[in-house]
Amino acid sequence: MRVQRALAASAVVVVAGLGMTACQDDVTVSASTNGGQTASAASTGKASGGTGTTGSSSGGAGAKTPATGGAAAKDAACTTSNLIPDVSAGSPTPGADGNLTVTVSLVNKGDTCSLYGFAGVDLTLPNETTQVPRGFKTPGTVTLAKGEGGMFTISYRPSPKGHSGTKVTTMTITPPGETHSVKMNWPGDELAAGADAGGTDTLYLEPVVKH
Repeated sequence: MRVQRALAASAVVVVAGLGMTACQDDVTVSASTNGGQTASAASTGKASGGTGTTGSSSGGAGAKTPATGGAAAKDAACTTSNLIPDVSAGSPTPGADGNLTVTVSLVNKGDTCSLYGFAGVDLTLPNETTQVPRGFKTPGTVTLAKGEGGMFTISYRPSPKGHSGTKVTTMTITPPGETHSVKMNWPGDELAAGADAGGTDTLYLEPVVKH
């Protein structure tokens, strides 16, 4: 059974265009939205209740999530600096009724390397940062030649139209086995909050697979 967790609540989310600005350890990247979906930005303050979550994660909220995994024995581990990130949003999550999916792609721009396991993902909310719990799929080794990409998905329950939800501004992504992160705009809708977030399977991520 997956675990619930409460999140702070607020309203509406912003979708930005592609772009990438490097900082020392963190990189800021804009998000592309799939299916012509857009979101308007408007903050409504802290809503009551919380957002249900599922899966398991290590550590506490408020810091970058440590990614788990690493590289296959024959190939070097993919590093954050050699991965080009991109995001898209809007498609329904298979098997999770009412959920939507954010897809994160990681394209290798260097020599052949491998990814294994779950990325670390932290969502920036109005008053805190929270980790996205892991789902329960079994990870496998993903070997990427130059120009090839891996991907993982974040499944979440969106706030119903006209309801106050949890506003997500950005997400910080740490590839499996890495400590350096990239920061990207959240391309999805606001998260369900309060009674809308009841139950399980409302927020979780899957391991990296071949794109």
